[in-house]
Amino acid sequence: MADIMETAARKVFERYDVDGDGLVTADEYRKVVAELEGSEITESQAQELIDSLDTNGDRQMSFEEFWAAMNG
Repeated sequence: MADIMETAARKVFERYDVDGDGLVTADEYRKVVAELEGSEITESQAQELIDSLDTNGDRQMSFEEFWAAMNG
């Protein structure tokens, strides 16, 4: 069951990882929110969300950080 959840989470993460480098930046997050939800958020709002999940201080979100937040 956990593998199914992780696979689903990875698909969601990959949707936000626009350039496929394994990291989600604030700009990528902002663009996907606009596309999927039709709502605009500012770069600073997007960065604030990324920073809240970022555990290593690189101001980007890795899958591991995303997964940890989902299971926290």
